[in-house]
Amino acid sequence: MIKSYLKNVWTDSAILNNQILKSLVDPVKKAKILDLGCGTGELIVERVTAVRKPEIYAVEIDPLHFKEIKKLGIKVTKADIEKGFPYKNNYFDIISANQIIEHLVNVDLFMEEIHRVLKPNGYVILSTENLSSWHNLFALFFGWQAFSQHISTKKNIGNPLKLNQAVGGKSYDCHIQIFTPRGLKELAQINNLKVEKSFGAGYYPFRGIMSKLLSKIDQIHSAFIGIKARKIK
Repeated sequence: MIKSYLKNVWTDSAILNNQILKSLVDPVKKAKILDLGCGTGELIVERVTAVRKPEIYAVEIDPLHFKEIKKLGIKVTKADIEKGFPYKNNYFDIISANQIIEHLVNVDLFMEEIHRVLKPNGYVILSTENLSSWHNLFALFFGWQAFSQHISTKKNIGNPLKLNQAVGGKSYDCHIQIFTPRGLKELAQINNLKVEKSFGAGYYPFRGIMSKLLSKIDQIHSAFIGIKARKIK
């Protein structure tokens, strides 16, 4: 019962997070777009509908959905972004990174690479789970692992209310670095990315309008956090 409700709250929060990311894309005639960790590719296509002629590139470590991704017109490349991005300097107008940064060990390299491949005045929209969300603070209060964190590739352990007990056995499926709003903003800033907007999405244990309203008022304790940051030099 509790896990079912938590799953619905998480789903609502994820939907709101995607809606906010979409709203942060500037309407333009055309743009070169890079999606980091594109999954099936459907979300990035939906996210950039404000761009009339998007040229979408994607990096994905798991080639499982490459056939479907290519059918969507996305130029996908298999690569491990922990080792850098396989693109030249100053190449993209927009970079999208939804629920990716928490899977990485070297987040400084990640932000450096975002800065490197963005064109001058280009921007990144980025979101991740929030370490200071109420549900994570609740778990830590009881001495459990935070909901947003993984500590084993074999199984989700340390939190009896964790929704998905399986991890997948792959290190890149695990959440390694979990951010607070301040930490995420400052990571962008020290890598010469100017934060133009920050946001929260979802607010445990609420759903619907109340969740949307509270996460707008109190980003610090929202379920997801994100930024829009522009390359400044």
